[in-house]
Amino acid sequence: MVAGLLTACGGGGTGTAGGDSSSSSSSSTSSPTTSSDGSTSSGSSTSAPTTSGDDSTSIGSSTSASTTTGDDSAPDWVVDLPAGGGWIELTASEPFEQWAAANLEPATGYLGSSPISAVRDAYCNPVFDHAGKAFYLFGGGHTDGSLNAVFKLDAATLKYSIAVPPTPPSAYPPAYTAPNSPIVYPSGATNGFFQAAETLTDPADTPYAAPFAAAQSSHTYSAMSFVDGKLTLHYGPVRDADVESGTWTYLDQNTYGPQLLTFNANYADAVLQSGTHTANDPETGKAWTTLVAGDAGLNWRNSVLEIDPTTHTIENVVNAAWNVVGSSSIVVGGSHVYVFTPTVADNTTTITRGWRFDKATLAVEHLTLTGDLPSWPKDSPAQESIPVFYDGTKLNFWNYIVDADRDAFFRVDLEPASGAGTEADPYVLSTLRDQRPVSQMPAPALTYDLTYIADWGVVLFLPRASAKLWAIKL
Repeated sequence: MVAGLLTACGGGGTGTAGGDSSSSSSSSTSSPTTSSDGSTSSGSSTSAPTTSGDDSTSIGSSTSASTTTGDDSAPDWVVDLPAGGGWIELTASEPFEQWAAANLEPATGYLGSSPISAVRDAYCNPVFDHAGKAFYLFGGGHTDGSLNAVFKLDAATLKYSIAVPPTPPSAYPPAYTAPNSPIVYPSGATNGFFQAAETLTDPADTPYAAPFAAAQSSHTYSAMSFVDGKLTLHYGPVRDADVESGTWTYLDQNTYGPQLLTFNANYADAVLQSGTHTANDPETGKAWTTLVAGDAGLNWRNSVLEIDPTTHTIENVVNAAWNVVGSSSIVVGGSHVYVFTPTVADNTTTITRGWRFDKATLAVEHLTLTGDLPSWPKDSPAQESIPVFYDGTKLNFWNYIVDADRDAFFRVDLEPASGAGTEADPYVLSTLRDQRPVSQMPAPALTYDLTYIADWGVVLFLPRASAKLWAIKL
């Protein structure tokens, strides 16, 4: 009756992954469209629960129709998750890396140290489509992988598919020898992206024409949003992947730099930097995105941007006295957007300070946390910011960077215990550590967010490319 669950007791493994070290595809027959930079793109069975010898509970697989709980329709795997329990592996799901390797066309030829797993593991976090109840995965880049497909994970069926096919390695120009190489064609033509025949006019270039214009793989730093059938990456060159047409429909080298100058010339005309982090707002479609200094050291960049991803427009810049740094956590919680920045002392990084602003008025209120506080070693290789999600009443920090806390949440009461919300007298919010049953979840690859599926009351999580899916019901 459920799409495959397994509760397992015992400790999990340790380790870190990814980063700078180191399906059946849906093809498109749509008409070509041209972006602002001139690049062109064409358009089971049901079984009862059984108990194993170690008292772990294994529930058989199913792809039956969804079941209604309360006012919302939820799939069987959600219905059968125990509320208030721990992380549970969805055993009927398939490891992403295994599935992709069996379904990619072409299957081989991609560059990098780990072309397939880098889509999930190399500074890349899937983005969730709240309306369609699906995750979309895009990533890799640097030395990790050149595979630039967009993958879909249907949260109801737990099945993967390819939403935007990859650029085949046969279309890589000869100068493109690594995932972070510039895309330069034999004639010298370049616009920053893989080009199709419509824009490659030199005979020396045409043998390398891609099926459609496409972005190269990239780290994402959890800076993606999803609205109106399109995934938008706000970090670096701005890119739209249209998952309905199966193509890239917007490719621009520097969408936001010129816009930032209209707010403050000190922001500089440059792309958004590494460490950029986006909080997606399912109510408004806005992409609340941190403006950080990044690798370029643009120190005036310490704010939050209100972005309309459908028009690629920065509508507002929200400022506060405390800096927004690359390791900030950002999340939408009801009528507010919350930003938390770690404080470093004695080689330990601790979340104690933050601020929130009203989504409608943009009025800023200052915050400080008290009680049980998540913390981690300074310069940890496993996680740059603490994943946090809003469950309708509280914020939940997940401090998996400290292995003992993989099975605990730090829950923040958003009703101030004291304070005035000013910089001198911030609101004091109480935090309580919520220990859950110990799971056998594998050590997650670097990620920046957990996504709470509000209609179902669960978090669905892919720890790493080699793992199956895990879920928890609060």
